[in-house]
Amino acid sequence: MCKITVFTATYNRGYIIQNLYDSLKAQTDKDFEWLVIDDSSQDNTEALFQIWCNEDSGFPIRYIKLEKNGGKQRAINQAVRLAKGEFFFIVDSDDKLLSDAIYYIKKWIKDIVENQYIAGVSGVKATFHQEYINGIPFIEPDGYIDITNIERRKYNLTADMAEVYKTAVLKKYSFPVWEDETFTPECVVWDAIALDGYKLRFFNRIIYLCEYLDDGLTKGGYRLYMNNLMGCAMANNIKLKVNNSWKQKILLMLEIIVCCSLKRDFSYLKQTQYPFAIFLLFPFGFILSQWRKMRIKDILYK
Repeated sequence: MCKITVFTATYNRGYIIQNLYDSLKAQTDKDFEWLVIDDSSQDNTEALFQIWCNEDSGFPIRYIKLEKNGGKQRAINQAVRLAKGEFFFIVDSDDKLLSDAIYYIKKWIKDIVENQYIAGVSGVKATFHQEYINGIPFIEPDGYIDITNIERRKYNLTADMAEVYKTAVLKKYSFPVWEDETFTPECVVWDAIALDGYKLRFFNRIIYLCEYLDDGLTKGGYRLYMNNLMGCAMANNIKLKVNNSWKQKILLMLEIIVCCSLKRDFSYLKQTQYPFAIFLLFPFGFILSQWRKMRIKDILYK
């Protein structure tokens, strides 16, 4: 068994995934496997992997192409079942790793591998210019802090992080998926793990490079929201469990009602943490959903 499974879900990223492959070949420690699930790409992705799987990259590559597009979360669930590594590291197809990323991950996991209360480790994400994203991690250089994912704001750890979980832990927490949706926010699982008391060892070293769009409210973002309403409802429901402010709880419950109303599927409302409060707030949430529907329609089709 290898120490780490680097997992990538990809869909029509043949034009850019070479950058990730090159960064994996450049790793100073190659004690990992690269598990790739291709979510039915229609481009040259399969042809690339036919070449790469026969190259001497220094690490094993397993490439699986799905016949039907099911979304990243279904791919993660399948990959966790197939992973040969003790630890599971999700790396997106348009991102890349610094050359010492695996080395430092292994350096930190050797101290927590036998600790049943720590679910994994996490380094820092940065832009391709190695600038922090969403703030500076308030941890001493090369230091660490052991906290749950839901305690991060309490400890001023708002910076984007690159989590590496124990595969055995992830096998207990499959991503919930809705039949006709392809996206569920990762916080649904990360926070569920945290609510059960598992901590992560967050360390202050950049290991992962990526770029985000400056504007989160793009047309693409709204389409993602409208196409995955129940995934968003589930994310808001998990936030209900970790938020102590009743003002915020009410806003989250309204958002759940909005998602279910736009979806025209109210079955999930009974699964929320406060179904009676949801019932009382339903008229207000339904009105808000109609306003939201008109506003999003104006943005998407203007």
